[in-house]
Amino acid sequence: MRKPSRKSTYRNNASANAEMGASATNEATCTGSSPFSNNQFASDTDHAINTPRTVIRGESPTGERKKSQAALTDWLNVSFPFNPENNSPLDFFKSFTETTKDIFGGMTDQQRGLHGWMHSFKFDRGCTLFAYGGQNKTAFLSLPGEGCALIFDWQSFTSYLKNHLQARITRWDGAVDDFYGAHSVDMVIEFYKQGHFKHGGREPKLTQHGNWIKPDGSGRSVYVGNRKNGKLIRIYEKGKQLGDPSSPWVRWEVEFHAKDRVIPWEVLLHLGEYVAGAYPCLSWVSERVFRINTIKEQDRISYERLKQVASTAYGALFNVMLQREGSAELIVEQLKRHAIPRRLAATDHYLRTKGKSDEI
Repeated sequence: MRKPSRKSTYRNNASANAEMGASATNEATCTGSSPFSNNQFASDTDHAINTPRTVIRGESPTGERKKSQAALTDWLNVSFPFNPENNSPLDFFKSFTETTKDIFGGMTDQQRGLHGWMHSFKFDRGCTLFAYGGQNKTAFLSLPGEGCALIFDWQSFTSYLKNHLQARITRWDGAVDDFYGAHSVDMVIEFYKQGHFKHGGREPKLTQHGNWIKPDGSGRSVYVGNRKNGKLIRIYEKGKQLGDPSSPWVRWEVEFHAKDRVIPWEVLLHLGEYVAGAYPCLSWVSERVFRINTIKEQDRISYERLKQVASTAYGALFNVMLQREGSAELIVEQLKRHAIPRRLAATDHYLRTKGKSDEI
């Protein structure tokens, strides 16, 4: 199949009617949940599995997993058979949109390849990507944190990926949010010294980022492990990363790749067991997860940070405009745009559509 000479956009009727909202949401910066650029951890071109093992849950003792019901999927990559002679992007778009209830909007050709696939497409919402062409007649679907947050029926979505697409998971990130900072980044260092990240063999590599000598509120991070070996964990001060220097919010995030291991579909349905089973020091994982709490806290911090930035950059101008225009309404009418700031795009859409229910 030849690549179209002009950009192709796939959109159903619902997406077309909501094009203005989708366009605004599409301004979101797709950075996932990592405190650093995805370029550091985003490559997913290694798809070969040589004598893989199926061990994720159970990599720590069984007793460690009894409390483990709380976690959220914060990144999901899958690959699946896709022969351009028999399959088309439109076929995929229709089935994907039907399964996900059009929550991702339209799908637009990016006019470039992705991770070795020849053609790539981006959805309006969720920073979600689809790619095909080459790579042994396979296709690629990537849902970062923003995309995973839009999935509400993981049972149906898992069935679609497994049974309809005949996909396999090539990357899965499971995250746990500690909003009160009870399990801090400082505690991670003590866990490491005590050997609680070790499963026999050599001690995994530990890397620190941020100001550890004199913490300045900009956020600190710890990475343990190596993604080249298919498994790592990053723990970082999520609230500070988003812009609140006083936030105690810490995120613990396990990342698995299908390198010398099979990632079972159960990770999408029994998340807590697999997160807690990754390392002995994760046995504290609580019994319930409230996805909406994470979205609300991220939205609150981002909103307050943007107000602070706007006040610093344009507060003086607003003061002058108020004196000259005579009313706040006139100022708002002149300055507002029908768009959503990038940092609020994903959370705003989520809260407007699904924010009434607390437990996800």
